[in-house]
Amino acid sequence: MAETQANLPHSKKLSWGKKLGWGVGDVGLNVFFKAIALLLLPFYTEILGLDPILAGAVFLLASLFDGVGDCIVGAIVDRTRSRFGSYRPYLIFASPVLTLCFVAAFIPIQGSQTTLFIYALLSQTALRTAYGLVSIPYSALSSRISDDSNERSQLAGIRLAFAMLGGIIVTYLMPTLVASLQGQFTADSVAPYMISALIAGLVALPFFWICFTATTEPKQLENANPQGFYLGAIIEDMIAMFRIIQNNGALLRVVACMIVSSFAFKMTEKCLVYYVYYYLDSPDLVSKILPIVLFINMVFCPFWAWVAQRTSKRDAWLIANIVSAVGYAAFYFSTSRDPVLATALLGLISIGNSAYLVLIWAMIPDTVEYNEYKTGQRHDGKIFGVTIFSKRLALGLNGLLLGFFMAAIGFESGTQSQSPETIEGLKIIMTVVPLIGIVLSAALIWGYRLDQTFHKEIADKAAANRMQPPAGPPGQR
Repeated sequence: MAETQANLPHSKKLSWGKKLGWGVGDVGLNVFFKAIALLLLPFYTEILGLDPILAGAVFLLASLFDGVGDCIVGAIVDRTRSRFGSYRPYLIFASPVLTLCFVAAFIPIQGSQTTLFIYALLSQTALRTAYGLVSIPYSALSSRISDDSNERSQLAGIRLAFAMLGGIIVTYLMPTLVASLQGQFTADSVAPYMISALIAGLVALPFFWICFTATTEPKQLENANPQGFYLGAIIEDMIAMFRIIQNNGALLRVVACMIVSSFAFKMTEKCLVYYVYYYLDSPDLVSKILPIVLFINMVFCPFWAWVAQRTSKRDAWLIANIVSAVGYAAFYFSTSRDPVLATALLGLISIGNSAYLVLIWAMIPDTVEYNEYKTGQRHDGKIFGVTIFSKRLALGLNGLLLGFFMAAIGFESGTQSQSPETIEGLKIIMTVVPLIGIVLSAALIWGYRLDQTFHKEIADKAAANRMQPPAGPPGQR
């Protein structure tokens, strides 16, 4: 066994150049993702004038469509074969399409509520589909470039630190560009938003190219998944998806935690712009507070990776639950409207919440080997497709529920001020809902048992089985 494992490329530790080269790809991804998560909803309600409930419905419907699309993309990339590998080609060829769809999502058209709803739905659906064509292959690479559980924790920490950098770039760059460009065009011009989105999208592209150059896919794994595109492949992949759901209990537990955490904690992110606008009454601080919060996330992502390495991914999650709960409770009970204190409390919340991002993406690659251990095939893309589908579903439900919450507290779109009750309601949405999510995620993660020791055991078994001669043609294995 030791000799066999020593002959595998995964037994070599990754250089820092390769770790950073892969992780930097998430700068590009999060330029787009953070814009969707933080800027699109305010764009719909404040710029387009779309009703909050309709805006929430856009997020739900686009997420449902996107979720199905992510599973399909996962199956497609698993079967892709090229001289660049199965996953890396998408970083080059799909990223320009993503930039074009990003620009199209920020056109401030005018029209009826029906017209605005249709535009928002179609443009966001196209954007999310293009995003999946890049994000799923990128994420699947994490299970290919290393099979060491601790190294994957480190990779997740690096990735998420770069992800926060991408968020900082877009949350500072786009509002700043829009503000500076608005004085150069007429009030009803579409140019400020389209130009800002185009510049942000072009800034993101080189990071995908760096990731493509810095990574390789091990030859020993090129046939670890089914290959070939034919009619029967659809049935094969549907059966494979069923077997993943049936056998991969570790994946299901992580996905459940992702749904709960994404659903709850995104309430804080999506309300943050409104909080700064109306509770702090400081619209000019949007381009400053959001990057500060994301910077704190960036700094602490490697810290949580280190905690996971020293303890376990489950224990790191539970420790983060405590930090988040303290932050949310302090934020809720604070009555101050001092931006400095608000930023400090949001920073404490961000310290805890950054752990969930790191740990999810550290645990998911481990479930790939678990799936190979249980079913005989890895299905990297499908597993990441299911994961991202679950996250999109949670975000969609989050957007819909947030729309109802905002309607319930009396939020009015396009107005310069809100009632005291509405402003206080925003604060409750940002704190109480996430606190409930913390309790649920702690209960779910408690039973997670795929620690470093167990993962190494099953990874070794999977590697040994992989060295055996194939039972038939690769497409039928």
